[in-house]
Amino acid sequence: MSVGGPSPWSEPTSLRFASSPITRQPVISPIGVSPTTRSKPVYKLCRCHIGTNWYFKGIGILSNRGWQWISDGAGERVFLENFDIFGNPAPPLGSVSFSETPRVLPPRAICAHVVELFFKSKTAVIFPFLERGLFEGTLGRAFDEGVVDLGRRAPAEACLWAMIALIVRTIDAQQLGFSFEPGDCVNEASRLLGVVSGITSLDSLQGTLLLWASRKTRGQCREAAVSFASACRMVCDLGGHFPLSRPAIFPQHIPTFDDQTRLHLRRLFWICYCYDKDMSLRTDKPPLLTSDHCDISDAEDQTLWYSHPRDTNLARIKENASNILCSPRAFKYTEGELLAHVRQLDDELEEWRLSVDPRYRPRLSILSDLSFSLPAAMNLQDRTYLINLQLDYLFTIINIHTLVRKCGDLEENLPDDLHSVVHSSADLSIEASRSIFRILDTIVDLWKEDSLWIVSHYAPMAAMPLFMNILIHPLGSSADNDLHILSSISKITRKVPSDRLPMEEIEHIQEISEFVMELVRLSHSAAWKVKRGEREHDLDIIHT
Repeated sequence: MSVGGPSPWSEPTSLRFASSPITRQPVISPIGVSPTTRSKPVYKLCRCHIGTNWYFKGIGILSNRGWQWISDGAGERVFLENFDIFGNPAPPLGSVSFSETPRVLPPRAICAHVVELFFKSKTAVIFPFLERGLFEGTLGRAFDEGVVDLGRRAPAEACLWAMIALIVRTIDAQQLGFSFEPGDCVNEASRLLGVVSGITSLDSLQGTLLLWASRKTRGQCREAAVSFASACRMVCDLGGHFPLSRPAIFPQHIPTFDDQTRLHLRRLFWICYCYDKDMSLRTDKPPLLTSDHCDISDAEDQTLWYSHPRDTNLARIKENASNILCSPRAFKYTEGELLAHVRQLDDELEEWRLSVDPRYRPRLSILSDLSFSLPAAMNLQDRTYLINLQLDYLFTIINIHTLVRKCGDLEENLPDDLHSVVHSSADLSIEASRSIFRILDTIVDLWKEDSLWIVSHYAPMAAMPLFMNILIHPLGSSADNDLHILSSISKITRKVPSDRLPMEEIEHIQEISEFVMELVRLSHSAAWKVKRGEREHDLDIIHT
């Protein structure tokens, strides 16, 4: 299609709103819902944001008994009511409405320009799901008028829509002639992937991963989990779970690809594998990709995974931690067995940490945001790797060591030796939480709008160990400092540039801040309850 002007930014409006050549039955919006009417913000923050590994003396903090424990400790009867974190899980996903008329992609010249912008952006480094040398094929398939096979064209279109949904958040879309919102792009990508559901290709895999990233940044945790599960299945359907050195006998159902595509698929597998371990360790759910059914023997080959956003060896430790600490058998451990497993995993983690190149080696204590400095000579890719490695390490520390709070009984004191071990292990998770908050400031300055997903992924989870420790020891020596650290969420979230962000993402930033500040309010209430003499100073010690 020719471009009617000297710049691809001046495409006529009529071209942007034509009917899609891929016609489908329209999906009707719910009756009575006006697209221009904004309702009260819907809070989306839930357990998959904050994690489920929160216990105190055998009580699950997010259970009904946990709610009562918080209520007793803080002296409050109404708290966190806007967030879906207590009691039974939320009901299934609600209905999703799409535009009655399928959307058509902007003209090819504009899309090609947007592709160039994407590959030059921070977004492409943070979410490295696309390979520049292969994406020209995706662009060609999306605009090939001669293609009658929907299994080829629809996934390519979906991939482009999902990419546009991410990049349009960080550029001036109106200069490009775009008149749709990121949410429109997400919905169209989702619709097109639904059209070819069950047909797996590189385009559909990339589109699904981009869709997952978009939903993560919008706070749609459950919807993102559905997209991610689909991506994990797809990457195996395409053979990504096999190493590049293929065995002599290869499964017949897996298609063959050229070397460049195989390398890209293997990189996408490792991305899926690493994020899968995050979700499994955070939520106690079984991993989707395991070493029993996936070949992870080439994890050490960092020359292949140089552009990877996560460390593959750390992901293997997280898989081991998930198997040991989050499987059904973990709930049958004696207290001694649980502590022994935590110690073993901590040893593995420290051995891995010491093996990391000193330039990138993570550390437990970040004393202030100024102490987490990024070398000026380091390129964006290396900076991103350093940040992800540091945060991933702290995340793993928290989710391994916080589980020692399973030990004990609410009505009894722990034996002195056991209390000391539990306390020292919990202290590690608390220090890791402090460090996460201290470096989020730096990340927002570096990644701007793209820092939203990092704040969403880490801040609610990192707030929990600090909050629990303050609730247990409201007047403890570190309580005031930790309250100050938690309160920094207001500054951190306000610093995220929001001029171009869609309303859903702005509301998500706001709800993260409101969630953490609600924990601060409860912490203050607990301190005043102690001062009034209405509860013990320390909940982990029973005075008889």
